[in-house]
Amino acid sequence: MKNQISIATQSIPTAVKIFTWLLIGAGLFFFYVYTFNPALSFPNANLDTYSAKFGFESTGVRILGSVLALFISVVYNKPNWLFISLISRVFIELGDVIVGLNLDGVTANTFALIVLATAEIWAVSKLWKIIKTN
Repeated sequence: MKNQISIATQSIPTAVKIFTWLLIGAGLFFFYVYTFNPALSFPNANLDTYSAKFGFESTGVRILGSVLALFISVVYNKPNWLFISLISRVFIELGDVIVGLNLDGVTANTFALIVLATAEIWAVSKLWKIIKTN
């Protein structure tokens, strides 16, 4: 019985909630960029081929899926759900770093993605403490 009560009282730390809302806002922006206006972030983007259009729009849909998972986790105040969502994002960010290094070498984007992955690891560690203590 004690375990059921403590699980019901788990809460996402306020700092992690704020960070998650920032990720949601940024994710919605990048969903728009990738899906409807890639030239905002990629001035040399060539959308003349099906594969290029599909790649950008597909990435936008995947971003929206991640945003939805973050939104549901934070609205329902579920640390376990948010933990899983953020772990998957860490791997996505690190994968993007590898792809970016392969395509463009070291750029400002490389550092931005590393900072983002580091912040997500910080949030995951905070959530892990909540999960482990309950």
